[in-house]
Amino acid sequence: MTQASHSPAVGTPGVVPGLTFVDSHVHLDEPAFDPDRDEVIARAHEVGVARIVNIGYRPARWLSGAALAARHPGVSLVLGLHPHHADEYTDDTLPRLAAEIGRSGALAVGEIGLDYFRGGPHPELQRDVFAAQLDLAAQLDLPVVIHQRSAEEDLMAVLEQSASPSHVVLHSFDGTEQLAAFGRERGYFFGLGGLFTRAAAVGLRSIVAGLPLDRVLLETDSPYLVPAGVKDRRNEPSNVPWIASRVADLFGCSVEQIARHTTVSAETAFGLPAGARR
Repeated sequence: MTQASHSPAVGTPGVVPGLTFVDSHVHLDEPAFDPDRDEVIARAHEVGVARIVNIGYRPARWLSGAALAARHPGVSLVLGLHPHHADEYTDDTLPRLAAEIGRSGALAVGEIGLDYFRGGPHPELQRDVFAAQLDLAAQLDLPVVIHQRSAEEDLMAVLEQSASPSHVVLHSFDGTEQLAAFGRERGYFFGLGGLFTRAAAVGLRSIVAGLPLDRVLLETDSPYLVPAGVKDRRNEPSNVPWIASRVADLFGCSVEQIARHTTVSAETAFGLPAGARR
């Protein structure tokens, strides 16, 4: 992807002067942003995305994520081991992760979880690595950010059997009503991004409409999961207002209400400073 990607202009749905948002899940240290990373962050700020949470999902990304957050005051950090990379887990992974969290000031452990959709590491290994990181998060009194795909039953079983983190975010929620009910009962947060905007996601939108608004977070998962209606094939945080407008339509409320509720929810979930609302 080149520098041809542009942020939505004022007048685009969701872009309202004075509103601020939080993008609760991005990967801005990915190579897709090497040509124009600073410009991408500037575009996000121009449309009101005041805080961006960058996810370092494997050891190779822990240092690059920390360097990004150190350079940009509006970028916060989350570190963990994604289920796709569970086979990178070794005896020193948790001590290294804990040390890097302490050094970098990362706000949560993630993204962690289970993904059985396209093979990858053995499910038993994924479950063991997931449980170990849940325990670490509980020890550090940190929230967790969870990735789940085609593994709901096992995910819920591991969560029930493991130590409880301070807060749980179900990233890019794409689950059934069963998982939604499980999360509602436990006060989890639900990240909403490009997936629920797709034409085929009628069932998912029906489930999302039943979520408590005060437990909804906005996210882009940049550079992935471009929302329906956005032409650029590389997602970026400046698309958060567009996602907010789709959430507002679904919940039958204003974008201003979505901005307010989701920002407060992000502050609660991650312990972000309330200044993100300014």
